Amino acid sequence: MKKIVIWLMLFALTSITYAQTKLEIGDKVSSVKISNLLNSKDSETSLKSLNGKIVILDFWATWCGPCIPAMKNLIKLQDEFSNDIQVIGISEDKPERLQRFIANTPSKVWFGLQTEALKSLFPYRILSHAIIIDAKGKIVAITATDNITREIIQQVKSGKSISLPHKQENTTFDYEADPFPVKDVHAQRVLIKGGFEGVSSYSRGYLNDKVFNGRRISIINQTIPSMYRNLYQKSYNRTVFEIDEATYSYKNPKNKYCLDVITKKADNSMYAIGIEKLAETFSVKAKLSTQTIPVYVLSVMDRSKLKNLKSKASKRSLEFRGYEFHAKKIQMKDFADYIENEAPVPVVDETNYFGLLDIDFVFYPQKKGSFKEELAKIGLQLKKAEREVELLVIYEDK
Repeated sequence: MKKIVIWLMLFALTSITYAQTKLEIGDKVSSVKISNLLNSKDSETSLKSLNGKIVILDFWATWCGPCIPAMKNLIKLQDEFSNDIQVIGISEDKPERLQRFIANTPSKVWFGLQTEALKSLFPYRILSHAIIIDAKGKIVAITATDNITREIIQQVKSGKSISLPHKQENTTFDYEADPFPVKDVHAQRVLIKGGFEGVSSYSRGYLNDKVFNGRRISIINQTIPSMYRNLYQKSYNRTVFEIDEATYSYKNPKNKYCLDVITKKADNSMYAIGIEKLAETFSVKAKLSTQTIPVYVLSVMDRSKLKNLKSKASKRSLEFRGYEFHAKKIQMKDFADYIENEAPVPVVDETNYFGLLDIDFVFYPQKKGSFKEELAKIGLQLKKAEREVELLVIYEDK
């Protein structure tokens, strides 16, 4: 982390020398120049010099969960079509983290770092984001990276037109603004409506809001099962589906809804009211059920190291992005919940540690054993076991 300035100097952000105009499908991109590339025999290139090859610009990040398998797929395609395509990964990462990914994942993909200049040409808010440019330098697709397959490359290579979902985003949407402005902030309100087009899914709990803390939750662009998970505060790993998940796929815009609940009192009854509203609006329901299932147990392996995490902060903060977790004045449960987001099964906290913690945790998924090593550094460990766990059952009332 301390070497970030050095890496910024070594791997300066991608630079471009042309007018900053948003490019669309059908536009030519021959004037685009990209410098300071990694994993390339040349430190810079222009898309004009790559005419004759299909170019895939993949905007991604190592902390973006869905981006990793999508990038690994592109690495395979790069190997398979080495004479026909060039994948260029433009990363949202800190330079040293991207360099570590490259070191642990050797490939023929070229890598650069995101800049405002590139963002102005290819604006987006939701990762991952891919641009497919044919051998003549024309954009033929702007889509989610996981839509790119071997068959798609073959079609572009053959000069055939392709039909991929066009990734159109509302890049002017203000995620910090109130999504549903309120006239009377002290009145109770329950609002449910369709999703915002071109906007990512997210939720707001208003923890730092003096007016709404404990009495409001806003859920934006989520599927019905996701909204239930949010309101019951259960992870995907603690969810049992007795419905066909594909029917409620997030990829279908018609499956996305928004819910805004405001209560009169700050008693957290907003969750129960939201659940009741979903149940009366949709045929999909939810209930809690206790079952014995495989889990990971989080326990202490070195209490002396754990003591070093005792909080010295004056206020609570919590931020995590994929493989990084940075928090102040939190409970162990908060950290266990984060681990569960990265694990294939529920994580049960059996540390019996009830004090407040300051934790900075970073692991590298491309390095085998990294998670275990980093966990041991703070005196913790995970072990496989079976435990009785409260699960959320999603079912349909027919």
